[in-house]
Amino acid sequence: MKIDISVILNSMKKKVILVSVLCVVISACFFIFRKTEIIFVHHVKGDTDIVVRNFPLTQVGKIIWWENNKDNPLIKNEISDVDEYGNYFVGIEDIGVGFIRVSEARFSSWYSFAKNDLICFDEIKSERRCIVKNNLMMIHNSRDNKTDYYIDGDSIKK
Repeated sequence: MKIDISVILNSMKKKVILVSVLCVVISACFFIFRKTEIIFVHHVKGDTDIVVRNFPLTQVGKIIWWENNKDNPLIKNEISDVDEYGNYFVGIEDIGVGFIRVSEARFSSWYSFAKNDLICFDEIKSERRCIVKNNLMMIHNSRDNKTDYYIDGDSIKK
């Protein structure tokens, strides 16, 4: 009885390709269908910060998320400084590793615009009231009723 090695190798290649494709599809579904969670909403002097987990990965996904969630009571009640022209500013931040103490921060310097700066929320009455600054998106609604989105250095006007 003679065994043809090429048949066995072709069969193994097909199985490896099938398993690889399945892994990619499952991973893509995980990232596409993951639910964004609003962790905390903070408002002070005309600016609103929204801390989220599992924010969409693409620019289009981020804008769609905002358009679908800007009227969410958690957000809408905090955007209280909308003037008569409809102007407001919102920053969306990633929760990252979660809330940390100021002493856990790794500052490169106290006066820095680096990504390792902290945003601390005074209304959280805990030592763990800061997050590492990781801005995912900024939104500015202007008086011409146009919305500017700032994502990864790009400006998108809608």
